[in-house]
Amino acid sequence: MIFSIRDLAFEIGSLYLEGWLALAARCVCALLLFAAGALVSLLLRRKLFPILQARSWHFAATPILLRSLDRPLERMAVFTGLYLALTSLPWAITGLPKFLLVAYKVVMSFLFCEGLYQASDVADLLLASCSLEIRSNKTLLALLNTTYKVLVVVLGVATIAQVIGFPIGSIVAGAGLVGLTISLAAQESASNLFGGLVILLDKPFSVGDWITVGEIEGEVIDINFRSTRIRAMDKTVSIVTNSKICSSTVQNAAMRTMRPYRFTLGVTYNTTRPQLEKLMADLKAMLDESPYTQKGSNIVRLTSFGDSSINILVSAYLQTNAYAVFLEEQNDLNLNIMDIMQADGVDFAFPSTSVYIETSGS
Repeated sequence: MIFSIRDLAFEIGSLYLEGWLALAARCVCALLLFAAGALVSLLLRRKLFPILQARSWHFAATPILLRSLDRPLERMAVFTGLYLALTSLPWAITGLPKFLLVAYKVVMSFLFCEGLYQASDVADLLLASCSLEIRSNKTLLALLNTTYKVLVVVLGVATIAQVIGFPIGSIVAGAGLVGLTISLAAQESASNLFGGLVILLDKPFSVGDWITVGEIEGEVIDINFRSTRIRAMDKTVSIVTNSKICSSTVQNAAMRTMRPYRFTLGVTYNTTRPQLEKLMADLKAMLDESPYTQKGSNIVRLTSFGDSSINILVSAYLQTNAYAVFLEEQNDLNLNIMDIMQADGVDFAFPSTSVYIETSGS
């Protein structure tokens, strides 16, 4: 027998039924309870949730939670009606009411965690006070969403396990020991992970920037939570761990507003003083008139006398941080210097050695 009909009675007001009639009345009540749950679910979907979602809320998380929990709450209403309907029947199976209660709690926990899982956009609110660049960082948003979902899954599994009757305390203690072992074995990975978070939040550089880290120089082509990829001038790609980047000095050429144009110009020793003065004046005038240079920063000075040349310092700052543009402007300035040297009749010096041969009289 599935149902217990012997000594079964049903009484409501002045109505008193026994036996099969009482069972039929119980079944009708069960159907009414299930229908009530379905009706509540329909009202939630058609009336309550549209009204709540149309309101403006003070907390930004409220609309997200309403959108994520609407379907799970509707199902919870249906399953609540089903549970009340099943428990109202006179089951003859031993232990079935307890099983139904456990199953009901498991389903409710699962549906609620499902709603929280779908509300992963709540994690993005942690960056609400950050800059637009950080809030739009897809890698950081993906990490926050993944972390939030993992926490919800862990919470859901722990809750369901506790409802079923698993010893959560022992499991947590065992998980703590396992976690400690894993953390000791994965210290470097954790360091790289936190280094990636620091890079994404602090923004010392971005994809496309030209940086120097230690002996590695090049363009940043990718940033993830373990490493950063840098492409050098010869197109080789270096993969640098984030922990190493965080412990090193990073030079970001993209953050400077200009690039230095500086070198020592060597001229021959047969150059006269008037030639030197005219050459330096012409070089200074050329730099001042150039649209490439920062006005007021141009320097042309005689600095030293070398082994085979008179050394003139030529210094300026070009108003660009793009390396390719800098090379083009540097090329134009170098050609202008060659024209000025030729027009002033001054020759470039090059390393030379004079040999004196002494002849002795016979």
